[in-house]
Amino acid sequence: MKRLIPIDILAHADFSGRMKRSRRNRGFASFGAMIEAVRRENPAGTLLLDAGDAFSTTFWGGAPCVKAVSLLKADALTLGNHEFDRGRTFLNDCIALADFPILCANIVERDTGALIPDTKPYVIVEKSGVKIGVVGVTTEYTPYMVTASSFAPYEVRSCAQACRTYIPEMRQAGAEIVVLLAHIPFYVEADGGISGEIAELLQEIPEVDVCIGGHIPGDYAGLVGNTVVLKGGFGGHSLCHTRLLFDPDTRRIVERSYNVLQNDGKAAPVAAYEEYEKQVTAPFSGFFEDVLATTDETWSIRLSAETKLGNLLADCVRSAAETDFAYMNATSAGGRIEPGPVTAEDMSSVMGFDDPILRAKITGAQLYELFELVYVPERFGNNAGLMYSGLVVYADHTKPAFSKIRKITLPDGTPLEREKTYTVASSEYMASGGNDTGQIANALQWEQLPVHMYEAIFTHVRKLGKLSVSPEQRMHEIGRPENDNSPF
Repeated sequence: MKRLIPIDILAHADFSGRMKRSRRNRGFASFGAMIEAVRRENPAGTLLLDAGDAFSTTFWGGAPCVKAVSLLKADALTLGNHEFDRGRTFLNDCIALADFPILCANIVERDTGALIPDTKPYVIVEKSGVKIGVVGVTTEYTPYMVTASSFAPYEVRSCAQACRTYIPEMRQAGAEIVVLLAHIPFYVEADGGISGEIAELLQEIPEVDVCIGGHIPGDYAGLVGNTVVLKGGFGGHSLCHTRLLFDPDTRRIVERSYNVLQNDGKAAPVAAYEEYEKQVTAPFSGFFEDVLATTDETWSIRLSAETKLGNLLADCVRSAAETDFAYMNATSAGGRIEPGPVTAEDMSSVMGFDDPILRAKITGAQLYELFELVYVPERFGNNAGLMYSGLVVYADHTKPAFSKIRKITLPDGTPLEREKTYTVASSEYMASGGNDTGQIANALQWEQLPVHMYEAIFTHVRKLGKLSVSPEQRMHEIGRPENDNSPF
């Protein structure tokens, strides 16, 4: 019987520096042990790929996250949008520390048009005598998901054009298996098919054997045409796996299987991973364990609907800034708070970014325009909704774009006056036009305050003692928003 060569491709995205084991996160050691357990079955023929959002974290900094990727023995990583969060110096420092290939074929230096220094468009890796080409791309929506000043040195270009250039080049250079490693979202439809940016990209490029996506939560393993499509790994909770059986005579894949493995925390421990997790996270233990308040309820975030937790986070920003209103992007938040003591770790886990808080003056008319912008179907599909404080919004989603907002009032029912000027607060990201709201944000004169998001949250929650928000319903809707791709 002919001997076939097994090639195992392990992939994940959006670990996002979640190094510490907690009620919400599995931690680095558990995730690493899971990877090692699978790799052990076929060490010479296993490839580990990281689809981005690996370096940017609030607490430990970039260097420990780069080292974590190295310890996992990743064969390649493609840049995610959050790798750009802290600007050019941070990104360059992380890249310089990496002892694994960093890929990004479609984001270039704005001044020169050259690839980001020390990145590659693709890499060819040999496993068990089989050459595997991996091309890396990053979502074209990246400029709208990074603080404008941080992304200013760069320019995003067409993923499709990059793939049309480099996939044939990899094949010509000897790649026998081709993988698209893409920090790009896609959405799973009711029939099991996929839609969104990555689905459209696959239709525009030469065929690849495996496509790995990322950027949003949710696991997927399926076949699209002849391409195995995978997405998973968010925060180390799962691991994508495809096994390709390669015929050494015909030099072709003859069989493929694919699945997403769930991290149940039961993989045999690996001492090096446990030691590294402790080394990185132990200095922060006192901070994380600080009890701020209590709650008798479960509080959770939904990206496309009002929640008490979303309202609370917006209240924290408004309280810190002492403004009439506050608004924030829901996509910076997630997860839930469980009944019992509420710690600093709990609150920082549901708000992913410790941005500075900014304040500005805004007219009622501009607030109407802001909410109209948010509910344009294409924009809402990419970003979901806002969390906000001090306002009650009435929306009719059966109406066309830019005519959906019926009215906006204050919590007591007083109409928002279009000609009146109010004060508003937001995060640095949204103040820079994040989530494609620059049409409004860039027209305001923002003042940076000497307070960051976590300080605002901790101060407000500690003052409450028990989690609470004002009782008014802040969003009244007819119908549901169009193009709702929210994963939770």
